[in-house]
Amino acid sequence: MEKIIVKITTAVALIAVAFPLRAQVFYTDSDVRDRTVSIAPFIQANTVFRRTAAEVVGEQPVVTDVFRGGFGGAYGLSVNAHVKPFRLGFDAAQSNFSYRQGADRDNLLRTQSHYFMLRGRLGFATQMNDETTLEVWVPLAYRFLESVDRDGASGNVAQRITSAGIEIGSSIKLSEHWGWFGLLGLDNAFGEFEATPTTAYREYPLWVTLSTGVRYAL
Repeated sequence: MEKIIVKITTAVALIAVAFPLRAQVFYTDSDVRDRTVSIAPFIQANTVFRRTAAEVVGEQPVVTDVFRGGFGGAYGLSVNAHVKPFRLGFDAAQSNFSYRQGADRDNLLRTQSHYFMLRGRLGFATQMNDETTLEVWVPLAYRFLESVDRDGASGNVAQRITSAGIEIGSSIKLSEHWGWFGLLGLDNAFGEFEATPTTAYREYPLWVTLSTGVRYAL
């Protein structure tokens, strides 16, 4: 029995010499590269609603027509930077939205507007685990009218629209450089649909958005 134990001990010793144990390596924060800038192509789907307001502050508007929001979208490129504890972003995109409006349901005229959009964003992020991050963004957008398609409706659509809102979602780290994100947002305009309104009350766009894209960390 003692000979067997001696043989086993000798064999283990030889294996230990032949294959030395790899020492565990610890990294400090300064050793880990923090990628603070990323670029992200993205697409966005949206639907628009109408928020009405009376000419006199505090009064309830009497809505006399029918409004039906349609679907629209956007595509563009964003640049993001991590400036602790915040995140900053800037977007440039082609965007559009559509709606139908008329005196009743049988006489709805369609409008589709195309805008070039510039948008700045202030964000906050919470790391859920090594791969997933919860994100909250507060965007401020400025839209420039490029073209409009209308079914004979009177009036002119707004040449410029400023809006602000909120986006909530998450991002998933796919590799050291690549990641995916998805965001659900609400965007409220400060200006009306029309440059020359024809109603006795004010009409402001209110968008619900869904954005997704990939990020490449530099």
